[in-house]
Amino acid sequence: MTKNKEWKLKDALMIAICAVLFGILLLGATYAGGILYGILAPAGMGSLGYEPFYGIYFMPAAFCIYIMRKPGTGMIAEILAAIIETLLGNFFGPIVILSGVVQGIGIELPIALKKYRDFGRPVMITSAVVCSVLTLIYNCFVSGYKMIALPILGVMLVVRIISAVFFCGILTPILGDRLSKAGVLRGYAICEEDAPA
Repeated sequence: MTKNKEWKLKDALMIAICAVLFGILLLGATYAGGILYGILAPAGMGSLGYEPFYGIYFMPAAFCIYIMRKPGTGMIAEILAAIIETLLGNFFGPIVILSGVVQGIGIELPIALKKYRDFGRPVMITSAVVCSVLTLIYNCFVSGYKMIALPILGVMLVVRIISAVFFCGILTPILGDRLSKAGVLRGYAICEEDAPA
C-alpha cells in the first residue's frame, strides 16, 4: 500500500505530461476508429468500428493510477487527456470530456474498492472490464447505442472488453513495470512499492 497519499508538484507534472501524450494517442485512436467505421459501414457493421480501440481510451486513467497509486489520479488524467484530445480536433467535440469522466470512474472504481492497496493484474483486468461495461451503458443513453440490435451490441461489448483487457489490464502494467525498472519513474509509488523493504 502506498504510504504517502499527499500530492506533490511532480505528481501534477506527471499527470500533465501523460495527458498530453495520451491525448494525442486518443485522437489517433478516434481517427483510426473512424476509418474502420467507414470500412465496416457498407456491411451494416459500422458500429463496431471504434470498439477495437476502446481500450486505448481507458489508458490515461489506467496508466496514471498504476504508476502513481493515489486516489483521483486516474480520473484527473482521463479528463485532462480528453480535454487535450478535444483541443487537438476530435470530431466528436467536447462530449468526449464527459466520456472521460465515465472512463475515469470505470477504471478507478475497482481499485478504490480495494482501498488503493492492490494494483495487481487481476485488479487492473477487473477495472478494464468494469470500465467497458460502464461506458457501454453510458453510450446507450448518450450516444444512441440503445437503437442498435442486441446481438450487435453484445458483440460490441465483447470486442470492447477484449480491447480494454489488452490495453489496460496487460499492456499498461507491462509498460509501467518496464519504465519503473528502467528508472524512469523513480520517486513514484510504483518504484517505492517494488523496492525491497
